Amino acid sequence: PYRSQIMAIRNAIAEKEIKNTERISIDTVERFQGSQRKYVIYSTTIKRLSQLSFLTANRFEENGSIIDRKLNVALTRTQSHIVIIGCSSLLCRDFLYSKLCESAYKISV
Repeated sequence: PYRSQIMAIRNAIAEKEIKNTERISIDTVERFQGSQRKYVIYSTTIKRLSQLSFLTANRFEENGSIIDRKLNVALTRTQSHIVIIGCSSLLCRDFLYSKLCESAYKISV
């Protein structure tokens, strides 16, 4: 789903004839490990409950805390702003994403 979404984003940018696209990086979260970006748009790419387990599959526990590698990379590669796109009713069925949704709601209100 990630590669398909990358192509869809690139096609949409091309259709809109957006200028200076050489400054826009579009890739999977894993590709951004070790680097930072001022702005990040993180799309979770899920639209069905069955896909949630795929999104959250790369987790481990350390010192009693659950760590989601993919989400951690997305959040820590951002220098200034992050936008997370996803179906909140699905994402909030997961403990970590539920906490993230709660935090985002408190900030935006």
